[in-house]
Formats: sequence, structure tokens, C-alpha cells
Amino acid sequence: MKNSIKLWHQFVATQNSEILQSILADEVKFHSPFVWKPKEGKLLTIKILETAASIFEDFRYVREMTNENNLALEFEAKIGDLTLRGVDLIEFREDGKIVDFEVMIRPANALQILGLEMAAKLAAN
Repeated sequence: MKNSIKLWHQFVATQNSEILQSILADEVKFHSPFVWKPKEGKLLTIKILETAASIFEDFRYVREMTNENNLALEFEAKIGDLTLRGVDLIEFREDGKIVDFEVMIRPANALQILGLEMAAKLAAN
């Protein structure tokens, strides 16, 4: 898991999607702050994570908490004039692959703007 965490931070720094290919399990589930039902599969999760990474400005992690196969990363970023806070909850398999990725974001007005920008970029691709 430690190597996968290091690789995740490399993805955040570089936005190199090849890193995601190596650390996401084929059956990964992505829990969006916008919809109740998780999105399933590596390709869709990569697309979502790449899109979000391209929208956030001044993204940085402010706190990291781990236990056995779980990681919680608290982050801060800007979207337009708004600052948002969020948490990435990541579950790893024993082989270090990410099998579950959940994102929670506040405040609501920043989440709404993020949703609009995500929808526009995902529709354009």
C-alpha cells in the first residue's frame, strides 16, 4: 500500500494517467459526491480523476490518515474564486491496488460549481 500511496501522490503532482493505470484495480468503484450509486471500472474512474485534477487549482493535501488497507486524505483546492475542502477515502487490496475511492467535498456552492465544470468537460470528451 505504501508504494501505491507514493504513486497516488505522483499522479496528483504530474497528472500522468499511466500512474492510475498501475494503481487502480480493474474492478475499482468510484463514489462521486454528485451521485448515490458508485461508478465502476478502471477506465471510467481514470476519466473522472483526470477531469477533476484538471479543474482544481492550487490543490494540496493538508492531512493524511492511514490504517491497514485504508487511506483518508484531506485536501484543499480552489475552483474559480471559491476555496473548497474535501476528503479522499481510498481502500486498497492486499496487493496495493485501489478498489474503492470515495470523494466528499464542502461547501455546497463549491461542489455545485465543480459539478457543472465536471459535467461540461466530461461531455466534451
